[in-house]
Amino acid sequence: MLMMVLGIAFLTAASAMDLVFRLRMKQLGHRWMLLRGGTFNYREYHQVRSANGWPAWPVYVMWAACACGLALLIAGFFVEFGTHPPGR
Repeated sequence: MLMMVLGIAFLTAASAMDLVFRLRMKQLGHRWMLLRGGTFNYREYHQVRSANGWPAWPVYVMWAACACGLALLIAGFFVEFGTHPPGR
């Protein structure tokens, strides 16, 4: 159960960081994410970050948190519920 909770926490942190990046780009005049079909181009963020004094490392931390969160959530699911259906 702890692995699943940690996985959800990591995914929540990654989502919050993603929202910060999207809000920063919106302040620069880019269209809001829902008007672009929900997609976000991190290449654009990296191109404008140095001009605005933003560091690059938070994007990489966000991706690491997302990957760790998914891995922990999947592993926690298999630890909690197993791989065999109930009754076997």
